[in-house]
Amino acid sequence: MRRRLRMCYLKQWKKPKTKKRKLVALGIPPEWASLISCSRKGYWRLSKTPQLNKALGLAFWQEQGLRSLVGYNELRSIT
Repeated sequence: MRRRLRMCYLKQWKKPKTKKRKLVALGIPPEWASLISCSRKGYWRLSKTPQLNKALGLAFWQEQGLRSLVGYNELRSIT
């Protein structure tokens, strides 16, 4: 599910310049950000790269307010 969300975010940042700027703002080194932003690979394939996984990892989604489905299921099974 997070991979699909990473793909959607990457797709929203349409231009390579925007992709690079956003990734650098998320803590990715500029060299890595350039490789991703100028890549000719598809959004789905890029969403699996370690660099994008680091930038848009679990901590990012928790900051955005996305709740873990695993945590939800554990909470549900307790009660």
